[in-house]
Amino acid sequence: MIPKNKILRYKKLLVQNCKSCNGESCSKCISSSARVDIYAECEIPPTYWPLAFKDFSGDSNFKSLVSDALRDIDGLYDSGRSLIFTGGLGTGKTYAACSILKMASVSGYNSKYTTMATIISSMLSSNTDTLSYTNVLIGCDFLVIDEFDSRWIFPSEKAEQMFGSSLEHILRMRFQNGTPTILCSNTPDVDSILCGDFGKAFKSLRSKHMELVYVGGVDFRRFSENG
Repeated sequence: MIPKNKILRYKKLLVQNCKSCNGESCSKCISSSARVDIYAECEIPPTYWPLAFKDFSGDSNFKSLVSDALRDIDGLYDSGRSLIFTGGLGTGKTYAACSILKMASVSGYNSKYTTMATIISSMLSSNTDTLSYTNVLIGCDFLVIDEFDSRWIFPSEKAEQMFGSSLEHILRMRFQNGTPTILCSNTPDVDSILCGDFGKAFKSLRSKHMELVYVGGVDFRRFSENG
């Protein structure tokens, strides 16, 4: 959850730093503030709010693929195309996924950003209505699950069982509904993240319904704001 004060301060600074009105408030900064509210509702991390994907300087093939998706977000939704971005740390996977979510959300699509760790902790919490929570992930138009890596599961067998069974259900329903899903992982062999029957089920679903995209490049977080 994004702190309310973070959202309010960010919007206040947008107006103060607006070059069109010099802090007096105008249609441009009002529009920008409205977009921030949309991004926050989708739980897109604030780090990615101001970033434009046209400035991405990483893997050129990856940039081309994502740029095509951004140019035709309606086409991406209608196709039900789902993707797995896998590559090293800081190569722009989250940056790209959040760029797609931002475009989708301001285009009127119900979009949601979450992480593997968030899903697991929510599923294991006694305060969570698991059915309602799962339905939120199934029912949104665009879903990004970031940090899809085994470090969030092991050594807890309960966590793996909870996440594995829930993920299979969520993905299966989303694929049946034809709603785009994007997973971001630092693990080269994504099929090894889950074990046993859960791993087999994920591999089967992934191979049939998701496009695996390898993202090359160096860790841009050392030099820039790319995530």
